[in-house]
Amino acid sequence: MANLLRPLASIPHGLAVKVLKVVACVFIVYTVWMAQQLNAYKKREKAECSGVVNGYTQHGAGGLKRLSCSPRHYSSLMAAECFRNSRVQFMGSSQMRTVFSKTVDYVKTAPDHPVYISTKGTALKRRNHEYNFTDIPSSFHFTYLPFVYPKWANAMKDFDEASQKSDLIVISAGLWKGNADPSLADMQKYIRILKSTLPVVSSIVQSSGTKLIWIKNPLNANDNAQQIKQVSDIWSRYQADDMYLLDPRRVRLVHGDVHYGDADYDTITQAIMNIYCNSGIPPATPHLCCQPWSLKLTTVQVMLLVFCIIGAVYWTAEQLWQALARSISQPTSSNTTPTSKSGHLPAGVSPLSAICQCITLLGIVLLYSYLAGRTPLLTKGEKQFSWTSFAVPLAILGILGFVTYQPVKDASVLNRQQTCETRGWMQLVLLVYHYTDGIQVLGLYFVARLIVAVYIFLSAYGHYTYSLKRGASSWSRVAEVLFRLNLYTVLLCLTMDVPYLHYYFVPLISACYLLVLLVAAIPPVAWNQDTSPWMQVIKAVCLAMVLGVYRMLPGPFNTAIMFTPLRYLLLDDNHSLREWTFRFSLDILAVPTGIVCAVFMHRFPDRSKWIVSGSKTASVMTFLSALIIALYCGLMAMSCTSRKACYPVHTYASPVVLVGFVLVRNTWEPLRKHYSQFFDWVGVYSLELFLAQYHVLLADGRRVLVLVEGNPILNICVLTTIFALVSHTVAECTQMLVSAMHSLAPEKDDTQS
Repeated sequence: MANLLRPLASIPHGLAVKVLKVVACVFIVYTVWMAQQLNAYKKREKAECSGVVNGYTQHGAGGLKRLSCSPRHYSSLMAAECFRNSRVQFMGSSQMRTVFSKTVDYVKTAPDHPVYISTKGTALKRRNHEYNFTDIPSSFHFTYLPFVYPKWANAMKDFDEASQKSDLIVISAGLWKGNADPSLADMQKYIRILKSTLPVVSSIVQSSGTKLIWIKNPLNANDNAQQIKQVSDIWSRYQADDMYLLDPRRVRLVHGDVHYGDADYDTITQAIMNIYCNSGIPPATPHLCCQPWSLKLTTVQVMLLVFCIIGAVYWTAEQLWQALARSISQPTSSNTTPTSKSGHLPAGVSPLSAICQCITLLGIVLLYSYLAGRTPLLTKGEKQFSWTSFAVPLAILGILGFVTYQPVKDASVLNRQQTCETRGWMQLVLLVYHYTDGIQVLGLYFVARLIVAVYIFLSAYGHYTYSLKRGASSWSRVAEVLFRLNLYTVLLCLTMDVPYLHYYFVPLISACYLLVLLVAAIPPVAWNQDTSPWMQVIKAVCLAMVLGVYRMLPGPFNTAIMFTPLRYLLLDDNHSLREWTFRFSLDILAVPTGIVCAVFMHRFPDRSKWIVSGSKTASVMTFLSALIIALYCGLMAMSCTSRKACYPVHTYASPVVLVGFVLVRNTWEPLRKHYSQFFDWVGVYSLELFLAQYHVLLADGRRVLVLVEGNPILNICVLTTIFALVSHTVAECTQMLVSAMHSLAPEKDDTQS
């Protein structure tokens, strides 16, 4: 297999990248066009509300889950605010009475909302109900009317009177007798009543501004297919903008084929509140169901858009001018410069042209991200986990990594190719984990947390190794590293209007880098070869102690942060430091562990030789390390009952697992002297891959983008192509911007940078 892939290595890298970009651009144009065609039938005024009532599907143990938008989960307090100053009318059978009771229960349990009850009717169950809430104020009414017949139409007309005019009407009147399997005569009668009643209902809704939700009765599609089609045609003919059809057809009935399960009733109630309330409450999540979509750009987003347009216009004009000059065989008069000393920019490319080119490409990437995550243009699907969908992609990626194994140039412990390869396969595992919703599995969740800890460990190891070998970092190098880490993140934050902590991984890596610089700069400095290496270890231990205190008592530290400009970066959506404290404390010991390993490998060369010696000690340590890793994974997979209970185990056990990973990877000579070229290539773009997944593979990390409906394999192929293109483009643009700034900076001899 490796020999079959060797001819691919002879393809020039530049040509391969250009071909990939052309193919990906064709895919982008095609999929965007197709998405527009698939979504053209949706009315903009209703956004995806038709989806929230029509697209529910059974998921899990009796629960329901959305497919194409993000529903809001309403608490009791939110429900009370939702129905403030509202009159809500329910009408139907015992199924509707249960929905009515569920809705009222949400409001009843809200704080400080007393209620009085008046009851109409004589039968204990088959009676009308009325709830009036004095503090909101609001009222809820239930009319027991299980059949569609002329009296039902008269009741609808009564709801249009001034004294009974409702803001929301929820009905489920129909085939109560023989609910799931009605006779042909029942169906024909049902259709006749609908034909005479729906025009009345539609006119009421259109004239009064009332929202109406019709909960369909589940019917046997095999025996009544023709009649069900007639019902759908009648509904489509008279449906108004504020009429919504809730069709829980895939929910199984319980209790003698009369009622749904309790969890299903609760979900139907949540759907009703989403339909009625989402349009009037500011969304807490992007692309909220049942909320009319409109293009609302913040001032920062408008400024960013204008900036990208200016850069694109300048770069396009320059390219056209150069093409015109070449066509008439005259030299261009653009302010091009030769390649700089550092050799970053290609010859003949000016820094300004390079900057404008990067602005153009990044603008296209950001525009695609915004369209995918903030508009209903592209279809979204719900993430669903299965062990098959999780294991098969990992197996394919593992085969690709295995067939591209090559000898390393430097066989030292944790060499550059090895660390880059490690970042690569870890990033691929995280991609599959996020795409398949592996967060549902507790064991996989902690495996993902361990991967993040390994990434932080490798970053701390690499940065401290640089300080030990190369000396102090200049201010220009610090700025360059932080720029590389944060450019794409900051642009996404501005484009998507989310806080910096939304992409938590980059703040963690940036904090890791700054902590390493701080420890290296504290006397005795790390680059001083004359100081005792043990002093560097002591500094790392002191750092671990300080971080441990922060984990146990974050209050004083967070209070200090709130008085610094850092609060603008570390605050979450709720304007608190809770999310930052959690993320930072979870892998808080990975940084000191990386520093200690760097000191041990580069300042204790004699004591670290046993790792590569192949001795009996090395074999024993390898076995023990593999055993520790297996025990950790087994403990997290089988013994953890909740995340909160196992967070301390992960935090304090991860340093031992990290050291064990280093030993397993390096004590066995064949592993140390070889690396996967495929994983190494992925590792080069690991940061961009991590960030791009939220908007290219996923929609804000919550849902999966669906560019090719009905064909999951083709869909993932299209997404992967665009994903690779975006990640490569962002990485190249970041490098080019750094190179352009180097070219614009005054030349100076800075041997330390």
